[in-house]
Amino acid sequence: MTDENTSDRYLAPGTIVSLRNPTDGEHEHGVVVHCWGDDEIDAFDCYVAFFGAEMPIRKPREKPYVLRYAASSLRVMEPSPHALMLRDTVVEMKEHLDGLTCETDFDRGYAMAYDFATKTLKQQCDTFGLREDLGWMEPDLAKWLRDV
Repeated sequence: MTDENTSDRYLAPGTIVSLRNPTDGEHEHGVVVHCWGDDEIDAFDCYVAFFGAEMPIRKPREKPYVLRYAASSLRVMEPSPHALMLRDTVVEMKEHLDGLTCETDFDRGYAMAYDFATKTLKQQCDTFGLREDLGWMEPDLAKWLRDV
C-alpha cells in the first residue's frame, strides 16, 4: 500500500497536518484522529479534526469538524507526540552515552541498548514519516521531517 516515493503512508494519531491543495486557497489545519489502510482504495485513509486556518494553542474557540481524507492529500506539519517522545528518548540516551568510557560491562551494555534503541527508531521513521538518517536528532523539526 505504501511506497517511499509517494505521500501515501500511515499517519499516527496526533500528527498535525494541513491540506495539500485547499479548495478555497486557505490552508486548513488539523490533527489526525485515526488512520487506517483501506484495501478498497489501496491507500491509507484518515479522519482529521480540522480547526481552520490556524491550529489553536490552547482550548479552541470552536469545536473542530472531522472529515475523511486520504493520507496522500495531507501534508505533515508536525509529527505525532509519540514520534517526538521517541526522538527525545534516543537523544537523551545518546547524551548519556557520550559521557561513558565503555570500559565497564555497564557501559558496554548501555551502548548495546542505545544501538537497539537506534535500530528501533529507524524502523519507526517510516511509520511516523521521518527521515531515516539520524541527522534530524535536533529540536528543529524542519530538519527531520521527510520531504514528500
